[in-house]
Amino acid sequence: MMATTPGVPTKALRSLLLLVNWEIWKERNARTFTRKELSVTNLFFKIKEEAHSWGLAGAKHLAALLTFS
Repeated sequence: MMATTPGVPTKALRSLLLLVNWEIWKERNARTFTRKELSVTNLFFKIKEEAHSWGLAGAKHLAALLTFS
């Protein structure tokens, strides 16, 4: 069960969690199979860019969450 955060929609939190896990998984695969790695800072910016793309693609709850940060 996921803890609730006041003022943060559960759907937005779930979408963000999925996105972060997906990007970390892809980074892990890149490091393992192609010996390429991003710095932590670049990975963070990649996650932010992807979250923005998800928002433009229709993830309304995630887009709303990103306007607060």
